Amino acid sequence: MTFMAGSGRSGNHVVLNVQEIAKSYGRLQALDGLTFELRAGEILGLLGPNGAGKTTAIRVLTTILPADRGHFTVMGIPDSRPQEIRVVIGVLPESNGFPSAMTGIDYLSYMGRLYGRSQVHAVAKAGELLNLFGLKRSGWARVATYSRGMRQRLAIARSLVNDPKILFLDEPTLGFDPKGQREVLQIVREVAAANQVAVILCSHLLELVDSICDRVLILNRGRIAIEGTVAEIKQRVAPSCTWRIRVACEAVPNVFSILSAMDDVTVERPANEEDELIVSSQRTAQDGGMNAVLQTLIQAGVPLLAFRRETTSLSDAYLSMTEEDYS
Repeated sequence: MTFMAGSGRSGNHVVLNVQEIAKSYGRLQALDGLTFELRAGEILGLLGPNGAGKTTAIRVLTTILPADRGHFTVMGIPDSRPQEIRVVIGVLPESNGFPSAMTGIDYLSYMGRLYGRSQVHAVAKAGELLNLFGLKRSGWARVATYSRGMRQRLAIARSLVNDPKILFLDEPTLGFDPKGQREVLQIVREVAAANQVAVILCSHLLELVDSICDRVLILNRGRIAIEGTVAEIKQRVAPSCTWRIRVACEAVPNVFSILSAMDDVTVERPANEEDELIVSSQRTAQDGGMNAVLQTLIQAGVPLLAFRRETTSLSDAYLSMTEEDYS
C-alpha cells in the first residue's frame, strides 16, 4: 500500500452491497433488514446506542457470524465465500488481544506472513506501518511495554497489513488523547483517499464522526433509523432555519410583534439576553426562509446589530433518532 495525498474521498464503484441482513439471538432481534451500500474511498460512520446492532453488523459483515437471512457482497465476492472476503478486509475490533512477549515489528510481520507475504515483504510492510503510526522507535520493544494508546495504534496498523479494500474500525480512538485522535483520524483519511479504501467506523465520539465521515448510518433496535451525509441528517432532523437576531433593547418588543405576525415563523426571547431574539422559519435557507425575515425587518426600518445561524449538531440528530425508544 502506497500512502500519498489523494485527490478525492470517494470513488464510484460499490465495494460493499448489503441486502436485508437479519440476525437474532433467540428472541432478541439484533439486526432486522439491514440494507446499504459502501463505495470505494468512502468513510461511513456507523452509530447507535448500546444494543442497537452495531457490533452484530460488523461481525456479520466480517464473516464472524452468519446472517439468519439476507445477503451481502464484498468486492463482488458473495458472503457464501467467507475465506475470500477475509483476504480483502481489515478489522479493528473494540477489544484487542496481543502476544505481549512479541515486539511490535515481530507481531506485524507475523500477521503479514499469515496473509501470505514472504518474510522479507512482511518485515518491510511492518516497518512501513510502524512508521506511519508513529511507532518506529518502539518497533523493537515488547508489546507488553506499550501504553494503551500505543497498543491501539498497533492494532490499527495490524488491520492494514493485508492492504484491505474495506476497513472496519470499531472505536478506533480508544485510549488516545485529543492530539492522538486527530493524528489517527488523519491517517484514516489519507488511507481512504489515497488508496480508495472504504471505511466503516463505529464511535461514540460524535464530533469525530462529524469531522471524518462522508456518510452516517444510525441504527436503532437493529434497523436503520436514518442514513445520509451529516448535512442531510441535520437537515432532515431539524428542517427549519433558526437564527439569533440582535437589535437594540428598546426595539425588541416591536421586532417580536412584527415577526410573530409572519407565516411559518416562530419567535422566542431567550433568557438572560435582553437584546436577542431566536427566530425560526419552517422554510429552509435554500427556500429563502431567513431572507424573508430580514427583508421584513429592513422594510420596517429596524436596525440589525447582528445575526447568526443556529446549527444543529450531529449529537442533536443522533439523540432525536434514538431517544424515543431508549427513554
